[in-house]
Amino acid sequence: MPKYYDTILWEYVKNPWVRGLSLDDLALKQLDYKMISYDEITNKKKLNFVDVDLVEASKYSWEDVYITWELYKKQMSETQKSDNPLSILNDIEIPLLEVLKDMEIAWVKVDRDKLKWIGMLLENEIRTLEKEIHSLAWEEFNIKSPKQVADILFVKLGLDSWKKNKTGFSVDNEVLEELAKKHEIARKMIEYRTYTKLLSTYIEWLLWELDDNDIIHTNYNQTIASTGRLSSTNPNLQNIPTWEWIAWEIRNAFITFSSDEVLMAFDYSQVEVRVLAIMSGDDNLLNAFKNNIDIHYNTAKFMFWKDDITKEERKVAKAVNFWVIYWISAFWLSKMIDWWMAECKKYIDKFYENYPKVREFFDKIVLDCKEKWYVETLFGRRRYIPWINDSNRIIADAAKREAINMPIQWTATGDIIKIAMIKIHKYLKENNLKSKLIMQVHDEIVFSVKKDEQDQIEKNIKSIMENVLTESIEKWIIKDNISLIPLLVDVWVGNNRGEAK
Repeated sequence: MPKYYDTILWEYVKNPWVRGLSLDDLALKQLDYKMISYDEITNKKKLNFVDVDLVEASKYSWEDVYITWELYKKQMSETQKSDNPLSILNDIEIPLLEVLKDMEIAWVKVDRDKLKWIGMLLENEIRTLEKEIHSLAWEEFNIKSPKQVADILFVKLGLDSWKKNKTGFSVDNEVLEELAKKHEIARKMIEYRTYTKLLSTYIEWLLWELDDNDIIHTNYNQTIASTGRLSSTNPNLQNIPTWEWIAWEIRNAFITFSSDEVLMAFDYSQVEVRVLAIMSGDDNLLNAFKNNIDIHYNTAKFMFWKDDITKEERKVAKAVNFWVIYWISAFWLSKMIDWWMAECKKYIDKFYENYPKVREFFDKIVLDCKEKWYVETLFGRRRYIPWINDSNRIIADAAKREAINMPIQWTATGDIIKIAMIKIHKYLKENNLKSKLIMQVHDEIVFSVKKDEQDQIEKNIKSIMENVLTESIEKWIIKDNISLIPLLVDVWVGNNRGEAK
């Protein structure tokens, strides 16, 4: 049994899509008990209740302990009556608490001057774009106002409009991207929005979060993402952008703490497609990975019926490989890769023709979900989707897509990466290494590594991550007759985040 227990984590494992998992929320929903809030105490103090400090503060603290204990007892009682295993909680989520605690204590060093320099570049770009947009519109207007933008595009300039919202014609990014294919002003507006977002969301926010030593301590959350993934807040270090040259400069601002260290990033390669191969048992997919064949090139060969594949054709095959996991339609694939819908339907059909067990696997997931009302990952993490049997076709189809995607995505970017982090944390502790795990970004783990430990870290961390499934099969994996293939991890090394990926 783990050293800790967490009532909120238990609720999250049971119902990962439910919002409102605070102690106050659970007390009301599970125990029909309304807890006193900190705001209530503060308001009473403002009203000069002389004895409120000790009495109410004591009640506030006592309630936390009492309600947590009552929730624990209720959850243990429910667990005994349920067939939903506790292994996800006890073997993954709770051991991960200590890993995340050490990650949050560890630093992420940022070059403050570099961020300020990028900020000045962005401000100059924004001012230039603002002048160019006003010139193309023949007048000045507020580019941040959707209403004014719509008036300029669709009334004054007479551009075609095709999407409406509650307040009129939409000017969201999807609309602007379509217009940008023909009109310069729309392209400039997209650039303007990109740069203003980079400035406000990343530069200004990161500068605000830096402490006096130019260090950021982010918060990693286990119970926010409904997909089993970790999320990062205050600030969000999982969403540092990569598009545009200036966005990459932001990554370069994340640096080593001292000259005797490097940053190392370990990144799972094509992990979702590999998990699809394992869970579906498709021979063609499995053999491609076993023989180290480029899976996107392999898919492109049978899609285009030739061996000399171009970069553009491989890109199309890569999109099909990735998006088929999400049960994407030909219509949406055509929008993603900007190809004819008829061609996209042909590509998807060819994918299933060459990987027939994938289609069988998807069909079985749907049938099982209709019967059991849930789907599960390779490790037994469940997602209940009872609305898959809804009489409304739109609702049922959405549930079907969700059911097909969950086992693959949640296994790949939820369970696998978390188990790897637990094993890595244990390895670092047991070997008294000074290198630290400092950041997790979906299917990638970033370390601050002492140079004298670099070879040891690279060899052993890569091995741990690539062998997670092999070493976990007897303890965790619930499926029978699994055909395992090695996972593949790419390693990046540099003096900053940009160089280390």
